[in-house]
Amino acid sequence: MARQEHAGARLEQYLRFARNRAFVGREAEMESFRAALTGDCAFTFRYIHGPGGIGKSTLLRRFAAEAERAGRPIVRMDRYDPIGVVAAVLAAQPLSLSGTPGPVLLFDEFEQWQQAEMWLREEFLPGLPVGTVVVFAGRGAPTLEWTADPGWHEVLRVIRLGELAPAEAEALLDHESVPRARLAFLLDVAGGHPLALRLAAEAAAAGLDDDQLRLHLAQALVRKVIGELPSAAHREAVEVAAYADLATEKLLRATVADGDQVTLLRWLCDLPYAETTSEGVRMRPYVRHAIRAELRWRDPARDEVVRSRIESAGAAEPLTRTDFEAAVRDALRAWRRPDLLAVNSLVHSRMVTSVDAHGDRAETLRGVLRSALDAMGEDPRELKAYRALTATYLGTAPTQEAAAERLGLPFSTYRRHLNRGLEVLNNLLWRRETFV
Repeated sequence: MARQEHAGARLEQYLRFARNRAFVGREAEMESFRAALTGDCAFTFRYIHGPGGIGKSTLLRRFAAEAERAGRPIVRMDRYDPIGVVAAVLAAQPLSLSGTPGPVLLFDEFEQWQQAEMWLREEFLPGLPVGTVVVFAGRGAPTLEWTADPGWHEVLRVIRLGELAPAEAEALLDHESVPRARLAFLLDVAGGHPLALRLAAEAAAAGLDDDQLRLHLAQALVRKVIGELPSAAHREAVEVAAYADLATEKLLRATVADGDQVTLLRWLCDLPYAETTSEGVRMRPYVRHAIRAELRWRDPARDEVVRSRIESAGAAEPLTRTDFEAAVRDALRAWRRPDLLAVNSLVHSRMVTSVDAHGDRAETLRGVLRSALDAMGEDPRELKAYRALTATYLGTAPTQEAAAERLGLPFSTYRRHLNRGLEVLNNLLWRRETFV
C-alpha cells in the first residue's frame, strides 16, 4: 500500500507539472486571484463564467496551486453537495482556530448549485471567516440576486472568461508541437477557444486532413459546448444565428416556424457562446463554424432549408464597420464555396443589391470582391498587398505558409503584406457600401 501511495504521489506531481507547463494566458485572472489571497484587494469573491471548454476548470486548478503555495486550506467542490461543503469547510478551518487565514473555496460547474444559491448567498457564505476566498465557475453569468444586492456588489467580482489572444493561442499550439505549415489553419478553425485548439492539435497529429479535421472539431464542439437544447425551436434559432451571422427578432420571425421569437431571442442573448450587440445576437466564430459543418454533414437537406430561409428573409440588418470587415474576411475564405457565400451577410449589402437585386447574389458578391481586388492591383503602391491577398484566398495554396513560400517571402513579411491588403480592400469596399 505504501508503494502504491508513493507512486500515486509521483504521478500527481507529474500531472501537475505537465498542466503547469501547458498553461498559457489568463494573466489578469491570476493577478486578481493573487491579490485576493494576499488581502491586497477588497474583493474576496470571484464569479467566473464562460462556455464549455473555455478553460474554467483549468483556471481553478491553477488557483488551487496558488492557494497551496500560499499555505491556504483548499476546499474544492466539483459537484452539488451542500452537506459536503459544510463538512469540508469545518475540516479545513476548525472554529477553534480563529485568526488563521481563511480557506479557499473553489466551486466548479456552479450551475449545478442553482437550487441552493439562496442558501449559499443568505446563510452559508456570510458565515464564513474573514479572509475566506471563494471562486464560483460556471457557464452562465450570475443572476441579479448576486449583482444587484448592495452587499454582494461590494465583495463579488464577475469575470467573463473569454478566448485566448492570438499570441496565446499560437503558444498553446506550439506547445502541442503543431507543424508550422498547419498553424494558420488550426488558428482559423479553432479561434482562441482552448478546448478547440487542443482538439485541433490532436486531430492534426493523428494525420487528419483539413476537411476531416474541420468535421471532427465541429462534432466535438457541438457535443461539448452546445450540448442538448430545450426544444426543436431552440435548435432552429441556434442554426439560424450560426448561418446569419447576426440574429434579430425580425429574422427569427421569418425563419423559425415554432416557438415565441421574443423568448428565443432572449434565450440566445443568455448563451455563454453568444455576444449581444446593439444590432442583435452573434455566435462566436468557432461556434458558427462548428454548427455549420456539423449540420452540413448530419442533415444536408436541413442545411439547405436553413440557408434558403435566411436568403428568402432578406432580413440582414445594416452592418457596422467591424461586422462588415469580418464578413469580407469570411467571404474571401469562402471564395470557392457558393453555399457559404450565399449566406454571407454581404449578399444583403447595398454594394451587392445595387448591382443585381434579384440574381445570384453569391456570384454577384464574388464579382464585387473581384472588382475591388482588380482596382487594388492597378495601384502600383499596393501591388505587394494585392499579390498576398490573391495568393492566400484566390490561389491554390493550402496554407498561409505555402502562400508565403510561393511568393518567395519570409512569413513575417508575407503577413505584413496580407494585413495591408485586407486593410486596403476593406477601405475600398466600405467606401462602395457607404456611397452606393
